[in-house]
Amino acid sequence: MANASKATVTFLHPRDSREFKAEVGAATTGTQAVDGLVKANFIEAPGGTRAYSLQHQKTGKSIPLSASLIASGVQDGDAVAVTETSAGA
Repeated sequence: MANASKATVTFLHPRDSREFKAEVGAATTGTQAVDGLVKANFIEAPGGTRAYSLQHQKTGKSIPLSASLIASGVQDGDAVAVTETSAGA
């Protein structure tokens, strides 16, 4: 288990150079992070053919939306890229 209970993470916008810093807790999942980015008007809400995935920039690994960011190896000061993906056909 990660020894950090929270971390400040920089989320990278999927289509432009904007960045969004947010504090995430030990239990914050990828889905909760995406929901928070939508509420902050950083990204558009998923739906229709729009979906998002998260990638830890330090390791290059994808972060499962159902997993905790911190349990997935994200640490204080890290960057996470938000990638827009196609959902459905």
